[in-house]
Amino acid sequence: MLNTFVKRGMQFAGAVVITGWISFASAEADLNKDASAELQSMLSSFTSLSAEFEQVSVAGDSRRTEQSRGELVVAKPNRFSWLAKEPFPQQIISDGEYIWIYDPDLEQATRKSADQQNAGVPALILNGQIDQLRETYKIRLIHEEQNTKLFELLPKSDQEIFTRVRLLFSNGVIAELQLEDSLGQRSSVQFFEQQLNPDISESQFRFDIPEGTDVMYDNGAENGLDGAN
Repeated sequence: MLNTFVKRGMQFAGAVVITGWISFASAEADLNKDASAELQSMLSSFTSLSAEFEQVSVAGDSRRTEQSRGELVVAKPNRFSWLAKEPFPQQIISDGEYIWIYDPDLEQATRKSADQQNAGVPALILNGQIDQLRETYKIRLIHEEQNTKLFELLPKSDQEIFTRVRLLFSNGVIAELQLEDSLGQRSSVQFFEQQLNPDISESQFRFDIPEGTDVMYDNGAENGLDGAN
């Protein structure tokens, strides 16, 4: 997801806004010893999740800001629905086998294989797939106070899309996801009205192609996407 959650800015919560990007670099110390195990424990506390989200993305020059709002539903493993409602509608849906990215305004849809490479860092986090994240990121707990915990993921090589990922928990529930890429673009996704383990219909993870939509199938080929109408 990005990777899959990237389109008009980075689109897939509630204590810190983008303008106040938290800096707790001086508070690292002994907090990092069992950070990945603790993060995995917190993300393993639910098998499904629903939430509203608000995303703010800032370009590297800090002069252009994009915002989006919508709803997120996750069901482990590998199923999610990311529905951006405003200002530009967009759907990103995974049924566990394929990921669909649909832009109603453009009447375009792209289908990708829902493997680890296409799923992306946000999807791995929400699915609690810490073993896969540990392969490419160092996981640290950089701040802990009362009912809040802030984790930071830093890439082990300079080949990763994201140069910094931060994950904020409040009262044991995921509250914010912060992403910074190699071009300096920063994205903050805040989550509201979170519900752990809600009843979710399988239909929420099914994408039915609207009539008249231009569909491209990403088969992972070197020459890119195969188009179909």
